[in-house]
Amino acid sequence: MTRLYLQHRPRIILVNVIVSGLLVAVVAKLFYVQVLNHDLYSHRAERQSSNREALPALPGTILDRNGVALTSNLIHYSFAVDPRQVANPDAIIQAFARTFQRPAETYRQRLDSERSFVWLERNVPRERCQDLLRLRAPGLIVRREVRRRYPYGPQIAPLVGFTNVDGKGLSGLELEYDRYLRGEDGWQVLKRDAKGRVLPVSRGEGQRPNDGAHLHLTLDMDYQAIFQEELARAFQRLNPTTIQGILMVPSTGEILAVAQLPSFDPAAPGSSPAAHQRLLAITDMYEPGSTLKVITAAAALDVGLHTPDAEFYCEDGKFVYQNLLIRDSSPRGILTFAEILAHSSNIGIIKIAEGLGASLLYQYCSRFGLGTRTGIDLPGESPGLLRNQRYWSAVSTGEIAMGQEVAVTTLQLALAYSAIANGGLLMRPLVVTSIQASNGKKLRTNQPAVIRRVASAAAMEQLRGMLRLAVEQGTGTEARLPGYSLAGKTGTAQKFLDGKYSDKEFVATFAAMFPADRPRLVCVVAVDSPEYGKHFGGEAAAPVVRNTIKRILNLDDNFYAPPQPLTAAASSGAARRPYLLATSARLDPNARRGEVPDFRGYSLRKALQLARQAGVRLRIEGSGVVVRQAIQPGSIVDTQEECLITLSPDGQTR
Repeated sequence: MTRLYLQHRPRIILVNVIVSGLLVAVVAKLFYVQVLNHDLYSHRAERQSSNREALPALPGTILDRNGVALTSNLIHYSFAVDPRQVANPDAIIQAFARTFQRPAETYRQRLDSERSFVWLERNVPRERCQDLLRLRAPGLIVRREVRRRYPYGPQIAPLVGFTNVDGKGLSGLELEYDRYLRGEDGWQVLKRDAKGRVLPVSRGEGQRPNDGAHLHLTLDMDYQAIFQEELARAFQRLNPTTIQGILMVPSTGEILAVAQLPSFDPAAPGSSPAAHQRLLAITDMYEPGSTLKVITAAAALDVGLHTPDAEFYCEDGKFVYQNLLIRDSSPRGILTFAEILAHSSNIGIIKIAEGLGASLLYQYCSRFGLGTRTGIDLPGESPGLLRNQRYWSAVSTGEIAMGQEVAVTTLQLALAYSAIANGGLLMRPLVVTSIQASNGKKLRTNQPAVIRRVASAAAMEQLRGMLRLAVEQGTGTEARLPGYSLAGKTGTAQKFLDGKYSDKEFVATFAAMFPADRPRLVCVVAVDSPEYGKHFGGEAAAPVVRNTIKRILNLDDNFYAPPQPLTAAASSGAARRPYLLATSARLDPNARRGEVPDFRGYSLRKALQLARQAGVRLRIEGSGVVVRQAIQPGSIVDTQEECLITLSPDGQTR
């Protein structure tokens, strides 16, 4: 050892210890990071160099029974770039300038940026950017966005509902079936290098979106459009608070149409009051008035208490019932059971209900589904109101028989009349027939379901005959369809306001089944607070039902109801011809495009079908069956020429 070393040995040892200690610390830290906490720091590095980007799923479509789409999806694309990664900026600039008809300098300025992410265009419809989607340019970033669209707008909005900006259902079917309709978003990983530049997406890192399932409904949009239009006409005529209705198949419980006014625009739900977003037919309760007299009648017929021709003294229109004065709007003396229903005698139905007794009346009200939810697969359904019998007062039996002290929804009333129409079976309402995954697999199928039998088929047949009399000779004459049979019952219920029944505010209703002998349709319309003087069910609601059914007969060749024999007076003219033809309205396969078919004898729907197939434009006059056409069959027309067709309800040339 040298003398110099010995002189500085303590310092040398200290330096060696410090350096060795630092090396040991570095090695220990590396071991801690690379071995003991590898996953933690690897995850941190991954987060700093990449981000996970959502790939939105396409929501499923809601379709009517004929495959008509009640919703659709608008797919928009947004385009951005990482300017530092763009290899050929001129290609991108020229492609965008050509697509959007903008100066190239606009995009050149956007690309001349030090940032790692710059938007070029946002929310571009797919049909406008097809060329850009095929552009494979490094640095170009494409993002897909999905927006829900409702092509029928307010016409069907309360039933279908709407979604928020994130695609989550907030009302109607969109809410009830949100977990099926929304699908599952996918994702992809965007990685960046140390300088923040976006690297090409790895095919192995990510998950494709799983698009939403499709709902197939019982609804018929042709019927829905007709029903909504007729309600709109009545709304203008009556100036009510609301008007609503249901059209359904009594044998299956399938809902064909459910309409209301006011409605709302599902594309801008915030522009309407929240009350307009409710599906009134299932959420709003009201006293049904005389339309509920059928429950007392059904019970009396089912237990054999009375026959339709049993006679009752109706006190010439005034009757004191448990110290309560009851009046009939049309004073009568002796009426048969059938006439009591036809002329809507309060006095007569109270006497029948008293003979029946409170216990049986309560039992049949419960059987027909009053006071309980129907089980429809829609949110917000009200159970209605039927108090337990032990809470009834001395006058409750008579009041409930008249349709007071009880509240129903329009759906409950429609199902009760459906039970009368189908022979005594209370059906579960059916809206969604099936749910189908985006790959075509059936996820769920719903079949018609019977809840219970409410009365015998024989009793219901008798009751239908009585309700037919109500339309032909009673309070429902405004619903008559010449040549066809229709059965139904009117209701004019005073609204209970401020602790008493109002003399000015009413709910006017009409419930009908068509045709009367073997019903295939049940239609219920309720008008809340129509203009006073037009507030009777026969005047306010019955014409809506009549016009709706009449237009369905003119429209739909698949719906056939044989016309009834005409009276002697009516049959003195030319013989009626049924509107339905056995032909299938298909063109000759050898027919040329633009060749005018022979439209004569066809319904409007089939005439339109033929015209679409032939490429011929139509102008339409009248309704019913085509009796004349302005251009001879076989003529060749161009796309601008119109063929005038004239329709007549009875199929006779006028």
